[in-house]
Amino acid sequence: MFAERLLTAAQRGIQVRLLLDDMGTQGQDDYLLALDAHPNIDIRIFNPFANRKYRALEYLYRFGIVTRRMHNKSLIIDGAAAITGGRNIGDEYFDAHHQSNFLDMDVLIFGPAVTDVSAQFDQYWNSSLSYDIDILSGTEESPDDIQRQWQELHEFAESQKDNPYIETLRATPFLKYLNEKRLPISIGPTTVLVDLPQKVREPLFEEETHLGPALWEYFRESSTELVILNPYFIPGEKGVDVLAQAVARGCRVIVLTNSLAANDVAAVHGHYSKYRKPLIQAGVELYELKLDRPYSRAGQELDSAEAVKMGLHVKTFVFDREKTFIGSLNLDPRSVYQNTELGVIIDDAEMANEIATLALELLPDVAYRVELDNSGSLMWSGKDYETGEPIKLDHEPDAGIFLRLFAFVSRILPVESQL
Repeated sequence: MFAERLLTAAQRGIQVRLLLDDMGTQGQDDYLLALDAHPNIDIRIFNPFANRKYRALEYLYRFGIVTRRMHNKSLIIDGAAAITGGRNIGDEYFDAHHQSNFLDMDVLIFGPAVTDVSAQFDQYWNSSLSYDIDILSGTEESPDDIQRQWQELHEFAESQKDNPYIETLRATPFLKYLNEKRLPISIGPTTVLVDLPQKVREPLFEEETHLGPALWEYFRESSTELVILNPYFIPGEKGVDVLAQAVARGCRVIVLTNSLAANDVAAVHGHYSKYRKPLIQAGVELYELKLDRPYSRAGQELDSAEAVKMGLHVKTFVFDREKTFIGSLNLDPRSVYQNTELGVIIDDAEMANEIATLALELLPDVAYRVELDNSGSLMWSGKDYETGEPIKLDHEPDAGIFLRLFAFVSRILPVESQL
């Protein structure tokens, strides 16, 4: 659907530039070439694999190069508006997958910050690490193949017009407000934080290219409350120290991350689990997303709501209910040191308070509180969504023995820097 919308825009004269990381494009060159063949569409690939078909060996002999990815997400419209946040383009990121979906958050911004988001896109687009798909592929689609693929895109979009999921979207308040040209907005200074594209070629701890140093100041300056919503949370010893210091100076620190069952990367959970006890002992309020929580409205329309797994993918931090970070950054070594990231700091107390209030109100329904019992062992407490009865567990909730074993084995492997 997204590709068809881009093609339709190009066919009405809009210039479209699409910059993709190469990690998810395997086997898609023909499809991308067909889009790129339109004179109004240009597609480039960032930090590409040299071998377009067989990538496994390249992970070995180019490890540390092809394993460092562009994780930024931005959509810029006419230089007047921009969307950024944690969301990738795929069914599961729009609550449209039949088996597994992600809860995510984006922000639509206007004003001077759009210029900064556009500038970072141009920086990546013009980077020596970005390659035109037609040059990179070395192949050419025939005119007949191009027309066939364009037609297939349009036919697919036409077939989805009465899809229950589309009908659900049409009924959302956002679309109603958008059509009526009365979107509720927050007004405040917005700061764009972005890694430089050369980060993926610099030594890991060469922080001149990183957004981290600017962001960490907001963590250190928080004095009353710090709300962290993050799916892949591996704070490391430094991160534990920063949060412990915040608690020590009187700041309430609340963290929501994925439980093992909700996490789509069990190895990440395995390494995160090493830091649970130190965080709790420092006074951090730790929550993990659970599975038996209210499912999505879109999931209900798919007639498989109860089977749809939902995981946290939001990357949002609220500082003292005054400022909010919304972006692509996970609090893990991969995001901080390896990949490139993008986010915005919005200085608006009304927005910050709304996000923090909503998150904290939902926690009892959507998450387990992770605490220590009298013996110092981990304990998960929550309530049953259907009955409201309290739940207390002494093991990873909703996770089978093999998943728990895999996470445990992952925990002892020396791979934390890659997660």
